[in-house]
Amino acid sequence: MFWNNGITRRNDTRLFILAMTMLSAMILPSFPIHPSLPNIRLDELLLFGTFGLNILLFAAKGFRFSPEEKQQLLKRKQEHKWILLIFILLVFSYAISNIYGVIIKGAGYYGLRDVMELVTFCKYYLAVTLALSIDLRTEEFDFLGKAFLGGLAFLIIFGWGQHFNVLNMNTWLSPYFDQQHWQLLLVGNPARVQGTFDNPNFFGIFTVMTLAYLTVRYYFGEDHGKFTVLLFILVGFVIKLEFLTISRTALAGIGLLFLILSIWAFVYHRHNKKVLIKIAALFVLTAVLFLTASGDFFYRLQEGLDFSNSTSFQGHLDRWGKAIGSIWDSPVFGWGTQKYVMTTLVDNEYALYARRYGFFGLALYLSFFLLPFILGIRNLRAKIAASGRGIAFSQPMQFMAAYAAVLPSIFVFNIMAGIFYNLQLMTFFAICMGLAYNSFAEQRGINDTSLRPLSSLE
Repeated sequence: MFWNNGITRRNDTRLFILAMTMLSAMILPSFPIHPSLPNIRLDELLLFGTFGLNILLFAAKGFRFSPEEKQQLLKRKQEHKWILLIFILLVFSYAISNIYGVIIKGAGYYGLRDVMELVTFCKYYLAVTLALSIDLRTEEFDFLGKAFLGGLAFLIIFGWGQHFNVLNMNTWLSPYFDQQHWQLLLVGNPARVQGTFDNPNFFGIFTVMTLAYLTVRYYFGEDHGKFTVLLFILVGFVIKLEFLTISRTALAGIGLLFLILSIWAFVYHRHNKKVLIKIAALFVLTAVLFLTASGDFFYRLQEGLDFSNSTSFQGHLDRWGKAIGSIWDSPVFGWGTQKYVMTTLVDNEYALYARRYGFFGLALYLSFFLLPFILGIRNLRAKIAASGRGIAFSQPMQFMAAYAAVLPSIFVFNIMAGIFYNLQLMTFFAICMGLAYNSFAEQRGINDTSLRPLSSLE
């Protein structure tokens, strides 16, 4: 891990790079560099450019870490070993499947687009380890939180602007963010808000990720006995933003997320009256926003539930059937990436990954997401057992809880779409994953953030 040396040897610099990477993934479009090459994103330039400079400076020092850099690396050695192992296995699976599919099975050929899959793996590794490398104290949490809230405020304003087509922005501004689907903002049936993402469904699941942290803070953060009105209002704005995307899968994700966190809060706070009020308030807020949604929202929802006549559902089934046929022809190692001869439009990330890398690769893919989930649950249980229930979560615990709560919704979303191959969305989620890994250090005493009584629940 080379984030603790070179131009990012200072914690403040790493924090700034992380914030800029996060904001780029939230609000900036990709831009073309050459007709024959894929678009590039600012967050990719930040990650790869900074990492490359650090490697050069590390080589100039004779490939030696300073005593201070060694100390920083030792603090997160265990977490980095887990991350490195997962990515090594992902690359190993990639290599085995491409050799098996192209050379042994004789299917298709291997080209530049297939190489870009490795670049994708590297980008996620860099995003996760960058978030892991930062010493997150109160000041760092505040800075990162303000950066996130600034990006979220922009997305809320931008989303409503798309909805109402303010200043006719959907003809001159929205196309910068999506060169393929922006017309749906004008002539869609129904028109769907997609924010800065290239698909309304991805913007929808982004709102679910956002709600995971906001709702954890709502239920488990310290509020000094006050009902968190501003936080409650922000949650309402984000829920409404999802409704504007008219993403049915993201809507299911919100329902699952709220169910998990509400039951968790109810049990954790020992059926406390004020927690019951919070749960009821969130339910009422969601119900009011749902019942006052547009007619287009209910039209699309009803169309999706009519499985026999839904063109969307029938299209999913058709693509799944073709992918499953390919999987059973090579179930263990798959066919390799095969981006030149096999479609990437599968509408199910599990099927797409299994077709490429077999069930061996699919197991590693699931491990990539599940490892921080398992470690997070284990750490949360240990901390709660040591400190007791009914106590406000520290910031690291909130990151762990948010990741654990949102992952089931991500897994549901991946049935109909998938986040791993969306470079914008997955970069943001990789940062969330890295912050979860970073938070495990709190359990081992690296970040001395103590638990404090939640006065409203005493």
